[in-house]
Amino acid sequence: MSQTVDATAINQIRDLVQGQEVNSVLSHQPCDAVAIPHDLSIHSLENLNLGRYRFRGALKTTSIEDFTRYSTGFATVGTRCFIDADNMKAVTVLNLGTLGEPGHADNTATVQLKKTAPYAALLEINGDRKSQKELAEWVEDYADFLMGFDANGEVIPAKKAAAALRKITIESNQSADFEDNDFSGKRSLMESVEAKTKDIMPVAFEFSCVPFEGLQDRPFKLRLSIITGDRPVLVLRVAQLEAAQEAMATEFRDLLVEKFKDSQVETFIGVFNA
Repeated sequence: MSQTVDATAINQIRDLVQGQEVNSVLSHQPCDAVAIPHDLSIHSLENLNLGRYRFRGALKTTSIEDFTRYSTGFATVGTRCFIDADNMKAVTVLNLGTLGEPGHADNTATVQLKKTAPYAALLEINGDRKSQKELAEWVEDYADFLMGFDANGEVIPAKKAAAALRKITIESNQSADFEDNDFSGKRSLMESVEAKTKDIMPVAFEFSCVPFEGLQDRPFKLRLSIITGDRPVLVLRVAQLEAAQEAMATEFRDLLVEKFKDSQVETFIGVFNA
């Protein structure tokens, strides 16, 4: 029993001595902290002071203007902005520091562009199968952003295009060919199905909108496909969507580079981890 008590006492004395040594080191540091003897964990006392030892924080916004204004307002030597154009996101590290005087890299500003409501609706409709009524209503809802085109490239107002989509008729024609010779015979059966409307039928659309807050208005080409059957099924697909997304990423990158052009913020393409 006495041996156990002696071992416990020795451990406590050891923790106290080590705690005093660590606290002696901490007393010479510019930040207020203390070592707890029990597990020698270091606890900051910054929250007990009237102010912080140093400024740090993390701004998150969807506004390019606020992001650049905040970044340039706090920028110092060594401030870098890392642009992740593929994800329409950028992060400015305000206290990254330099190789000679590295910072803690925990004071940041982040902008994550937000899809506008029209662009989100465009992505949602892309490739989705709709009934006549559903697609006609979608065209009517977004008539301010849409215009249709017929097979000759003539413009069809969105509301007229919606009316034409409501009146699609499926026509089916069947024909059979027979050939009979002395030693052979041939039979062929052909069926043609065609979708028609009493109004001028739109075959394509153009959807113009601002895709992300802060970017320019951009046109998107849409192709209309009709799947025939008992009831027609309509599909809108955005043509060359990947190319449009690459162009938007480039626009986002170039916009930030231009806004930081005359500031202390250096821009880089990529993602940074401290």
